[in-house]
Amino acid sequence: MRRFLLVLLVAIGCATTVAASGITFSTGQSDYTVQVGGEALFPIAVENTLGTDTMGVLIREVRFVPEGDDGSSPAGESQSRKITIFRDTTEITASAGPAAVPGTFFFNIAFEYGNAPRTRIALPEIRVHVVSSASEETDQQNRQVSSVSSVSTQAGSGGASSSSSSKQPGQISQDMGSLQEQAAREQDRMQTLRSALLAGLEDDPVVKEIHAVLTSHGYTRATMTIDPIGEDGGTFVFEYRGGTGDTVRAGGVVKNGTAAYAAYATGTSLVVPDAVATNDTYKQYAVELADAGFFPAASSMNATPGAAFVGVGFTDGENRTARIIATLIGGEVQRVDLEEPFDFMWLAGVGTLCIILAIAYLVRRGAPKTPEPLALPVPCDPSSVALQLLDEARRQFDRGDRKEAYGTAGRALRSYVSSAYGTGAELADGEVLRLLEESDREAGMVSSILEQCAAVSYAGSPPRDEGFQAVIRTIEAIVRQG
Repeated sequence: MRRFLLVLLVAIGCATTVAASGITFSTGQSDYTVQVGGEALFPIAVENTLGTDTMGVLIREVRFVPEGDDGSSPAGESQSRKITIFRDTTEITASAGPAAVPGTFFFNIAFEYGNAPRTRIALPEIRVHVVSSASEETDQQNRQVSSVSSVSTQAGSGGASSSSSSKQPGQISQDMGSLQEQAAREQDRMQTLRSALLAGLEDDPVVKEIHAVLTSHGYTRATMTIDPIGEDGGTFVFEYRGGTGDTVRAGGVVKNGTAAYAAYATGTSLVVPDAVATNDTYKQYAVELADAGFFPAASSMNATPGAAFVGVGFTDGENRTARIIATLIGGEVQRVDLEEPFDFMWLAGVGTLCIILAIAYLVRRGAPKTPEPLALPVPCDPSSVALQLLDEARRQFDRGDRKEAYGTAGRALRSYVSSAYGTGAELADGEVLRLLEESDREAGMVSSILEQCAAVSYAGSPPRDEGFQAVIRTIEAIVRQG
């Protein structure tokens, strides 16, 4: 692909702007320049203050006048397509494709939306000058333009594309126009899916539960990212901002049109439901940890259709970690558990012992006749702790401690993910899923296993032999395959 240089001409006067009924289109200037072979395009800044996603028709008319032509019969094209201006849309791009010969593209951009009578906003004419070299400059200057808005009783073209042009030098090729139309249709399809997913999420109980907790702590939703997968699924990330400028990202997965889970994790302590912070058992555990030198360092929440799991992480001066986990159903605390610090000092002791034994062996053996490369100690496999925890889960299940067995199995999976893709610290379910997503790893299977473990360990679902064995086998497969 040939590279092109987009050079902005000096802007004189005000920026080109058009506004109506809360939607604003604007450009930094009315003249742009591009070299031959580059793409004739320019950005359009968008501001939507209506407070809602707005569907409408974007109308783009473009004509090209080759250099030296009197402009009496320019090559032209008109295109209309449906788009959605989302609440967080900030920019769209107008393009006429590659510029083949020197000349000037003249753009007229408009947007129509609303029910009859429809509202129409239109930018004044924008020019893109095609030059032979970067050193060339045009004598075109920006001029101050006024906003143009009107009410139209016509619905526009309703998204159909049409073109009327004559084949002249410099005209955009039909093949390129066809590809652009296909890309535009795909973009429209994705925007329609995003709008449908977002509309469902606004009323989804799982998302509303997370939203209520964050807003109760002074956070407001600032941005939204919706990525459709198929017709009724996808992922979402909502960014919330606090009064001090800190941010919390809440994300999740949509399956069959509803949120399978929504979770957030933050380094700010006690961003948790009030029902947890005021719970007597939680306060008792928090006091015990404080007496042992621990202080709160992080919090997280993972909401599912059946229950919500809230975790508050604690640490001490020796970087040991502990965690209090609360299970909520219908907004009320059903259970609070304390995961006490897991002492990894024995692992360091084993490593030291191995080194001492290796040195002793070499001393007894004596120096070899032929120098041999020194065998460096092999770092601990991230799966070792997880496999030991799985063995402990089996023993718990065999002696009848079945709820504890599911809890230990879930902890084994969290431990492995944290060690393999993170720092090895204790993580909540939501933090584990977020870590997998940030590492570009598939989180679906892990999410399902953690939900099964939590359903028995915290929510009180009946444990079953075949279910437990399936959970153990799946976690083992995840750990061993790495």
